[in-house]
Amino acid sequence: MRNRFSLRPKWSVTLLIAALVLLTGPLLMMGRRASGVPPSGTTVPGAPQRIVAIADVHGAYEEFLSILLRMGLIDADHKWAGGSTIFVQVGDVPDRGPETRKALDLLMELEREAPAQGGKVIPLLGNHEVMQMIGDLRYTTPADFLSFTTAQSEQVRDLAYQDYRKFIAASRAVHDVPDDEDAHQRWLARHPLGFFEQRDAYAPDGVYGRWLRTHDAIAQLGDTLFLHAGLDPKLHFRSIDELNGKIRSEITGFDKLWQAMVQEKTIWRYMSLDDAFNQVKLINGAPQSGSPSALEVENARRMLDLPDGLLMSNQSPLWYRGLALEPEERNEKGLDKMLGRLDAHYMVLGHTVLPVHAITARFNNRVFLIDTGMLKSYYGGRASALEIRGGKITAYYADDPGPHVLVGETATADAAERQAEWAVVPALAPSRP
Repeated sequence: MRNRFSLRPKWSVTLLIAALVLLTGPLLMMGRRASGVPPSGTTVPGAPQRIVAIADVHGAYEEFLSILLRMGLIDADHKWAGGSTIFVQVGDVPDRGPETRKALDLLMELEREAPAQGGKVIPLLGNHEVMQMIGDLRYTTPADFLSFTTAQSEQVRDLAYQDYRKFIAASRAVHDVPDDEDAHQRWLARHPLGFFEQRDAYAPDGVYGRWLRTHDAIAQLGDTLFLHAGLDPKLHFRSIDELNGKIRSEITGFDKLWQAMVQEKTIWRYMSLDDAFNQVKLINGAPQSGSPSALEVENARRMLDLPDGLLMSNQSPLWYRGLALEPEERNEKGLDKMLGRLDAHYMVLGHTVLPVHAITARFNNRVFLIDTGMLKSYYGGRASALEIRGGKITAYYADDPGPHVLVGETATADAAERQAEWAVVPALAPSRP
């Protein structure tokens, strides 16, 4: 009897892959045309309006709603109610929590609605947005994948398995799918229902991937810089526009490299980033299909060089923690010089959760750390927001009815007390790739 997991004839697999596209329907193909959306403008000289900044959501949809309501940015129907407010979300909406899709859908809708009232929503890229775009799935939860399932998800996954086996048959580096049920079950465990729909949604032409690729990593509003992790004073760049351009260029370069390596059959299009790295490392060690071409070798080298770029580097504005965790005296002079060169006075950062779960000022009230661990099930923190208006900088919390003025005429003394508290405790923070 023929093994049920043996490879089917070439024409049959081709038909199956065609069926994969048809079965997945609008969910997979939404936004399949090349994006014609220009980059969102994030440099606003003067920025006289009220500005509200909220940090890492990590799939904590209900907590996100609670702080948006607290700040008057949405109404009871979750529609924009912030008037002319500029709302900056400093990245890390995906991963860790169970309701990433709801949070992203809400943010996309608010971005569309705000201009009608004279407001603006600026969603910035964090490291986790980029991780999703490049396939680093270490922090994607089962609930996240499950949220992408449809009535066709079983068929989608079965057809994807056949496509994977086709890739294995053509690959120089034989992977781990022999013809036995145990290996098949291991593959299914690594690719839960909703996996393939989720990956298509973050692809360059997917509903979230297309949208995310229109956004910057850094916004400058008047004299304040907003970004996810931090600006390393030792990082060499001339302007915010240049730095945003470099990050955008690296994302575009990654997309093109991934596409080329899929076409070369060096990697499978639905591989995670980790699996792709492992596959690339093997291409020179599998002689059964001949030696790799010069182009394949060059693309493999480019793939293995990715950790040195701004999408993954510890120096990147998406990952850098020095302004949050290192002693202030180590970076103070460099920070002052950098802010002066950029015509900025303040910097607002997320990314690093501090044990006190409170918005914390550093560097004499010039750097504000606003990630307070909104995803309570993981960080044990609470939702918060930073408001900048009329020369006053104020912290708000979803579970606290009172404002906490950090800079302004009625600023309280608790900021210094918080700094002394957290200075002796390690930060609760995700690891980098």
